[in-house]
Amino acid sequence: MNMAMLPVMEHTLVFENEFMLTDNFGLSTRMDEVSDFVAPLYPFKIDFTLMLFCTQGMMRLRINLQECRLEAGQVLVVLPGTVGECLEVSGDCQVAMIAYVGDKYGEGIDATSSMLFMKFLVRQSVLAISPEEMDESLAIYRAMRRKVEQHDFEFTREALNGYMQVLFCNGRQWMSRYTRQQEAGRVQSRQQMVFERFLWLVQKHYREERGIAFYAGKLCLTPKYLSTVVRQCGGRHAGEWIRDYVILEAKALLRSRQYTAQQVSDLLNFPNASFFGKYFKAATGCSPRQYMLE
Repeated sequence: MNMAMLPVMEHTLVFENEFMLTDNFGLSTRMDEVSDFVAPLYPFKIDFTLMLFCTQGMMRLRINLQECRLEAGQVLVVLPGTVGECLEVSGDCQVAMIAYVGDKYGEGIDATSSMLFMKFLVRQSVLAISPEEMDESLAIYRAMRRKVEQHDFEFTREALNGYMQVLFCNGRQWMSRYTRQQEAGRVQSRQQMVFERFLWLVQKHYREERGIAFYAGKLCLTPKYLSTVVRQCGGRHAGEWIRDYVILEAKALLRSRQYTAQQVSDLLNFPNASFFGKYFKAATGCSPRQYMLE
């Protein structure tokens, strides 16, 4: 799913086909405008960065196999490469959305801070913020809208980059507060830390590595011990987590109608299309081609 596929609403502004601002403030949520994205028959793989600020109502989503809710007073950040599904939107849902492609926006942020924040967002995509923080975020959103609407302004990209740096710094602050609250509320067990690290590694490497031995090696653990920890903390076998990430992306790629089964097999680093077909059918009960045509 690319940014151009997002629903265009009355308040939508687009800069250079790479930066989008939109909201439905003061408008009712028209389900015909978003029906292709709510309770879809298949997941979307997103190739842009998305931020949603919710001021009213709720959205229910599934992000990389994990179900979550976005409610009033919360912000959702979705990174490129995420596979997501929008399951439900309440009729009174009010959101402001910022979406952009590439890495032109937020330039100037040091690499270490960026990596820490990206890693955090992989496991915690929804954050609650204070009313004051929401007001500030919306003020920045409106300032960006004014710059995009100022057609004689020659430095729009630079201005948007600056505003995104402020939002990024605010996000780091929200992350720090959330982390402190979590640490104050509980002492995380070693097993839980191993499980979270395992999921982080799977999300980075599942396209190339499907064997538990690879992940155990990365964590300096034996495959048997890692399997036990993942089963205890995640309720499922490690191989099932890896398989479900692979199948989720395979479904998104197949349903995008942009790739053949052979190309999807190559993108996911299967040795050949036949092996991919057997792997996919064992997990879903149908062949890749049948899934594409459903």
